[in-house]
Amino acid sequence: MDKCPICKEIARGKYWCSACKTVFVCPAPTCGAEISKRDAAECPRCGLLFADYIAHRKMYRQCPKCKKRQGLSEPQCKHCRYWFNCPTCGHRVPSTSMLTCPRCATSLH
Repeated sequence: MDKCPICKEIARGKYWCSACKTVFVCPAPTCGAEISKRDAAECPRCGLLFADYIAHRKMYRQCPKCKKRQGLSEPQCKHCRYWFNCPTCGHRVPSTSMLTCPRCATSLH
């Protein structure tokens, strides 16, 4: 274990510091993004909510349209039918108002 650069405790793991709960690398297996913002609540790439993962090991993300929690592996929101990624090509849908995928023009209704 290394020393945490934030709290200076010897509790830093590979992904987060267990003393101050600062996340350094996203723990999602398919993401692994470097987290540069020290007080980040979610991963900027995949949207993983860090508080739920650190406390309960649950992988949730927040729907940008209806603000409800969803499983990280689900491609579409159960409540408002918002597509997180394109169902055809897997491209990330960057806006809640998009009607088609910008890469392959698949309908997102």
